[in-house]
Amino acid sequence: MLNASHGLKILLLSALTTNTLAGELQVLVTDEQGNPKPDAVIELFSTGILIPPDWPMSGVMDQIDKEFVGPVLAVVAGSSVSFPNSDDVHHHVYSFSPAKRFELPLYTGNAAAPVIFETAGVVTIGCNIHDWMVGYIYVGHSHLIAVTQADGSARIANLPDGAYTAKLWHSGLAPGQDGLQFEVSIAGNNSVQHEISLQQPPAQTLRRAPLPGLRQY
Repeated sequence: MLNASHGLKILLLSALTTNTLAGELQVLVTDEQGNPKPDAVIELFSTGILIPPDWPMSGVMDQIDKEFVGPVLAVVAGSSVSFPNSDDVHHHVYSFSPAKRFELPLYTGNAAAPVIFETAGVVTIGCNIHDWMVGYIYVGHSHLIAVTQADGSARIANLPDGAYTAKLWHSGLAPGQDGLQFEVSIAGNNSVQHEISLQQPPAQTLRRAPLPGLRQY
């Protein structure tokens, strides 16, 4: 049970019987005003559930219009991620995050080799040329993971019966906050739905372009 100091309120809406072969979790993440919160990651932890042999152990974070696209990508530990540059300018992608430090010097197109993310954790991605470019690779312990869409919703399906610890992460959580946890119970062919109201400090963003009159880059 989370206390109020976490800034997270969880409301169990309903448990609906479905015709799926296993249970599923549906999560809706909003802010305090009820607006949807995209790019939040939900991960479920459970012992004894193996990663399927055909699970895709790869991901792509493109660079379009001098922004990272997603900008949040969730993968399982051990996955490789490609960073194509679809812009007509060079990018220099790097991370100093403890979970993965790497650097892809100036390049265009698909010249950069994929990066393998061996360790679970959140990896903040930047560009040495364009300071406002920020992306996040969420590297999960589990493959039971999803990122909320533009409407604030995420879905994790094909869940066997059992009790799960769920973790929510969002880039706007307070500094030093690794994530917020809650409990989920799956029984039968049910869809368990959670609504999460996330209280966050005001977002701080970097200026996207140079000052007027200076050379664009």
